Amino acid sequence: MSSLFGPTVRVLSIDGGGVRGIIPSLVLEELQRRLRIRGEMRPFHRIFDLMAGTSAGGIIVLGLALPALSPDGSGFSRNKAALDVSKITALFSVRGLEIFPRPGFAKFKSILHAFGEKYSADSLESLLERLFGDATMNDALTNLIITSYDVERREPHMFKKRPVRHGKHDVNFYMRDAARATSAAPTYFAPAYVEPRPPDGERYCLVDGAVFANNPALAAYIEARKIFPHARKYVIISLGTGQAERRFTYEQIKDWGYLEWVSPRNGVPLFSLSSEGQSVAVVHQLSRIPDVEFYRLDGPLSGDASESMDNAAAANIERLTAAAMDIISDNDRMMEKICARLS
Repeated sequence: MSSLFGPTVRVLSIDGGGVRGIIPSLVLEELQRRLRIRGEMRPFHRIFDLMAGTSAGGIIVLGLALPALSPDGSGFSRNKAALDVSKITALFSVRGLEIFPRPGFAKFKSILHAFGEKYSADSLESLLERLFGDATMNDALTNLIITSYDVERREPHMFKKRPVRHGKHDVNFYMRDAARATSAAPTYFAPAYVEPRPPDGERYCLVDGAVFANNPALAAYIEARKIFPHARKYVIISLGTGQAERRFTYEQIKDWGYLEWVSPRNGVPLFSLSSEGQSVAVVHQLSRIPDVEFYRLDGPLSGDASESMDNAAAANIERLTAAAMDIISDNDRMMEKICARLS
């Protein structure tokens, strides 16, 4: 077990990607299966000293850290999780269409998307309320960092669960509000407008953390150094949501204007390219920090799997599942090494 003065700190970081979150969730299922073969039966919230996530990744790590209700229903357990990773996978495979309903008149809706939010947030908020109830960040079973961006204050906003220092907690929020804010992708959902628990008069207008940290692994490393300043090694497991294979040529984009760069029919390239670039940069940086042992599990969205964050059609879920299986197969040796480091 690591501690404030332990030699090794273990960190889990999961990228954003909407319904593509099924990919890291399935990778986690396989990691759990292999760990149990080794006799490591602890849940992920006890294996990892810190978990970080953006958008879909944020929802996954919040789910992994969600405490079960106490037997008498009066509060939350301090060590028992409410969900296992297979139930989190089902959020994408079963509930995806609830969050991202397939529209009729798709081309017409695609045009409207350029001028307003594509989806009502009602279904997403209802699902998050059913999932997280009244659990707060302070109730989380391990240290957490969930990314979002405050558009009024023009600065990153991190939802955090960390050890109490000098008798003080971090500002507390409902887990459901953190999940709503980190997944409020611009043009897909309206911003989240949330307040702390208990209310202190402040409110926050927040959008998806992917606008600055689609891959939150570097933010997680910085936070881990704050929480565990005497650690000698930071083992970071970073899970992606699949790499888009679509390429844009000079001839395609040389005459593009604003609408083409933000067009959903083009995959919202301004947003997707900036998110992908940030993620690649983080992988490069963390791979070269001396006290970091960095593992990245990701792979191409091959086999006609859609790079769209909102394609929850059954056929695409199957293709995303196949992409996850390819990542697992292609990284078999790395996964075995990860299991050795976590068990």
